[in-house]
Amino acid sequence: MEKNQFYGIKYPFSTEDSENYYVDLNSNLKDKVRSMLLHVVFTPKGQKIRDLEFGTNLIKYIFEPNDELTWGDVKNEIKDVVNKYIPNITVNDISVLDSEETKGKIYVRLDYTVSNGLTENKDSIITSI
Repeated sequence: MEKNQFYGIKYPFSTEDSENYYVDLNSNLKDKVRSMLLHVVFTPKGQKIRDLEFGTNLIKYIFEPNDELTWGDVKNEIKDVVNKYIPNITVNDISVLDSEETKGKIYVRLDYTVSNGLTENKDSIITSI
């Protein structure tokens, strides 16, 4: 019988795992990297008990103007936290898209490169804020 290999807990957290584990687990490295990125970006600073610097202060930008200056600050904060907590990932670009059709929703595309020794894989995540 073949044994499945898992790569950490899936983010966002859920209990819909088909393997009857307590939480969903990532089944491949690509999903693990995605989970790690989303986890560090969407965790507010001060929420991780033993590392109060883990995460971002994105919450403080809620009432800031939706302009290039604010998004420059957001991009820098995301790049800094990813460089600190996920060292094998390089953030290449962060794009912000505002949709006319979905008022109040902003989409963010995070382009990144994952370094695994001699290989590099490029990927991206698109999420709404």
